[in-house]
Amino acid sequence: MREKAFFISKTTCMKKLVLIALFFLFFSNLYAKYRQVCTAQYMTQEGWSKKYQIEVTFMTGYELNNATNTYKYSMYSVYAIIFWAQGQASVIKLTNFFVCGLETNKNCITSVIGNLKGSDQDGDEWKICKDDFCF
Repeated sequence: MREKAFFISKTTCMKKLVLIALFFLFFSNLYAKYRQVCTAQYMTQEGWSKKYQIEVTFMTGYELNNATNTYKYSMYSVYAIIFWAQGQASVIKLTNFFVCGLETNKNCITSVIGNLKGSDQDGDEWKICKDDFCF
């Protein structure tokens, strides 16, 4: 009887793990977004920081509100999200003119000429270069 209880417990545990994995696979792509490796810099007291070659996730405020279950992001604005280590992220509200509507895609990001500029949640100024040639 003990062996059967262990088997049921192990099977139930495996089912839960599979369901959790499927949940994350499904919901990680639920909200439209566009990812691209870019060169990013932020303003310091001494001038621009060193350049970081990093993956940037672009989302509209509408998409970001849905993904975070909040209403704190401006619906039609475009945001650049840079994920750092251990759950830290910079959420940068971009000031460029975008023609994204409610969903981001590659075309609405790459059609902007020049660097992308904006400020993060701490008020720090950022510039993001999405091309090979940065200004």
